[in-house]
Amino acid sequence: MARDNHPRDRQAAKLKRKQGTRPPYDRVLIVCEGEKTEPNYFDEIRVQLRIPTAHVQIMPSALGTQPRQVVDYAVEKFGESREFDIVYAVFDRDDHDTYHDGLAQAGRLNETLKNDEKKKVPFFAVPSIPCFELWVLIHFIEIHAFADRHTIIGRLKTYIADYEKGRRGVFALTASNLNVAMERAVRLREQFSRHNDEDLYTSIDEVVTKLLSLRPAR
Repeated sequence: MARDNHPRDRQAAKLKRKQGTRPPYDRVLIVCEGEKTEPNYFDEIRVQLRIPTAHVQIMPSALGTQPRQVVDYAVEKFGESREFDIVYAVFDRDDHDTYHDGLAQAGRLNETLKNDEKKKVPFFAVPSIPCFELWVLIHFIEIHAFADRHTIIGRLKTYIADYEKGRRGVFALTASNLNVAMERAVRLREQFSRHNDEDLYTSIDEVVTKLLSLRPAR
């Protein structure tokens, strides 16, 4: 006589199916302040490295561009499925009122959310002071003295003449200097603080490093 299909057996079978479809890599959520600039850049890397969208979801904040709104939307998006192993909230210092609140909230959330496998999830703020364009600029020159957003973008146009917010192809134009930019970003973090509004700071390279680690083996 066939054995009864006990609820525990059904649950075990369900878990086995779920584990069988679990991709063998970190699932990454990247929520950005910018509607186009940062999403375009990260998605270009994803496409260039042939990283499937199942690995990485990249999107702008639907709640607004304030840093705290970016963090809150990342939490909201994570909670829809919990199918992520790491979360990044990407935003600029710029003139935002909630910059420090966004940093603090991201810090509180780190390792407190649990994903669909009941694992604690790293939750990182990814700030740039004054703006994302600092990361692009240090592919070309080393910079130590604070400059505002307009100055940074003005200097960047010396190297990318038609640069503007939302421009596509930025990764392709800068990829040859990626290792140099990463070294410069690390030096800035060693010298300056994300909590000081008049320091130069970016951790965009940390997201890029994560994306590079997801590159499929050939």
